[in-house]
Amino acid sequence: MRVLNRSKFTITATYLLMDVLIIYASMILAYYLRFFSFLTTLFPITKGIPAWGFYQDTFLIGLPVWIYIFYKFDFYRIYTLPLLDDIIRVIQAVSIGVLFLVLASFFYRDFSYSRLMFLYFWGTSTILLSAYRQTFKFATRHLLRPVIAKDGVLVVGKENQMLKAILKQCPHYQVYYFPYEESDVERIKTMILDKEVSQVIFTNEKWTGKKLLEVYDWCESVGVDLKLVPDLVQLCRGEISIDSSLRIPVFHLKPESLSGVNFYFKRVVDLIIATLFISFLWPILFFIAFMIKLDSKGPFLYHHKRMGYRSQTFNFYKFRTMVTDADILLEQFKAKSERKGPVFKMANDPRITKIGKVLRRYSLDELPQLINVLRGEMSLVGPRPQVLWEAAAYDDWAKRRLRVLPGITGLWQVSGRAALSYEEMIELDIYYIENWSPGLDFQILYKTIPAVFSKKGAY
Repeated sequence: MRVLNRSKFTITATYLLMDVLIIYASMILAYYLRFFSFLTTLFPITKGIPAWGFYQDTFLIGLPVWIYIFYKFDFYRIYTLPLLDDIIRVIQAVSIGVLFLVLASFFYRDFSYSRLMFLYFWGTSTILLSAYRQTFKFATRHLLRPVIAKDGVLVVGKENQMLKAILKQCPHYQVYYFPYEESDVERIKTMILDKEVSQVIFTNEKWTGKKLLEVYDWCESVGVDLKLVPDLVQLCRGEISIDSSLRIPVFHLKPESLSGVNFYFKRVVDLIIATLFISFLWPILFFIAFMIKLDSKGPFLYHHKRMGYRSQTFNFYKFRTMVTDADILLEQFKAKSERKGPVFKMANDPRITKIGKVLRRYSLDELPQLINVLRGEMSLVGPRPQVLWEAAAYDDWAKRRLRVLPGITGLWQVSGRAALSYEEMIELDIYYIENWSPGLDFQILYKTIPAVFSKKGAY
C-alpha cells in the first residue's frame, strides 16, 4: 500500500524548490533594474548603490514567511485552476509577501531599503512565478502525464455531480467508482487493495454505523484516508466550514461565491465588455435588423417579460426570429415540447421565420441582450433568464438559479446547448453559481464562440 505517492511528492517538492529559486532570482533582477539598468535615468540614485548582501540577507530571513504565505494560498496542492484565477492567486500571495518586507524594513534602521526596488521585486516575482507555474502545469498535464503515477481515489455510493466536477480539476487523481449498491465491506477492502487507492470517499447514506466504522478502522490501519460527503452538501452546496463559536462543532453554510465584492467586480467587467462589444458590432446589428424587416412583417426587436435576479421581472430583448403572433400559437405546440420539464423546446418550430433559423443557429438573436447587460438586468455569463410561466414551475432546487443575474451565455450553453436535459441544465447552472470565478467566466466566454459555430444542440 502506498502511503505517499512519489510522483505527487516530486511535483510538490519541485514547486517548492522553484518558488524559492524564482523569488531569489526576482530579487536579483529587481536589484539590477533599480541600480544598474536604464531605469536609473528615470529614477536617479540619490544615496549610492547599496551592497547586494543586505538584500540577500533580507531574502534569507524572509524565506520561511514566503513559504508559509504560498502554503496558505494553496500553492502546493496539486489541482488545476483557470489561468486568470491562478494569476490572481499569485498576485495576492506576492503582494502580501512584499508588504511584509516593506513593513519589516521600517524596523531595521541601520540600512535604508529602496522602496522602488520592492516595487520592481513585486512585478518581477509576479511575472516569473505566474509564467513558471503555467509552464510547469502544462508540462505535468500534457507532456509528463504518461510517466506520472496518479493517486488512486475510490468513490463509494451514488454518483455526485459536484464531487465528479471537483475531481476533474485534479489531474493527479485516478478515480475509481464502487459499482455496488449494497454495503459490502469485504468488496470495498478488495477494491482498495487491487487499485492501490490512497483515499476513499463515501457519498452513500447507506454506509452508516458499524459497517462504516469497520471500513474506517481498516483504512486507518493500512494508511488510506476516508472522507464523507454528507447529503447536507448535496442539498446546500454552498461553501461549508466548521464553526465552533457555539462551543459545539456545527456546519456554517456560507453564501455562494457570486456575492458581495465578487458581484460588483463581475458587474464592472460586464459593463466594460458589453460597451466594447456594442462599439464594434453596431454595423452587424443594423444589418441583422434590416434583414429581419425584409424577411417578415413586424418589429425587428422582440421583448418579453422574463424573470431574473431575485425573481425580479424585466423586459428581455432579442432579435425577432418568429412570426408576430408566436406567443399566441405557443399554446397549440406546448404538448409537442421535446424537453422534459417546464422549458419549451421544439426542433422544427413552425413559428420560426427563415432569417430566424439562421440567427438562432448561430445565436445572433441574443445580441440585443447587451442592452440588458448595460441596464443591469443581465450579465454576460450566467443562467438563462426564464419565461414567467417556466419560472413559476421551478422547484426549490431550480429557484437557486434566480440568486444571480441571468446571462447571455452560460455553462450549459458551452456544454451541449439545447441538447441537454432540463435536469442537466439546472445542475450546470447551480454548479456555475457556487463555483464562480473570473477565470470561469472568461473560460465560458472563450468557449462560447466555438460552441455557437459548431451548431451542436442549437434550434
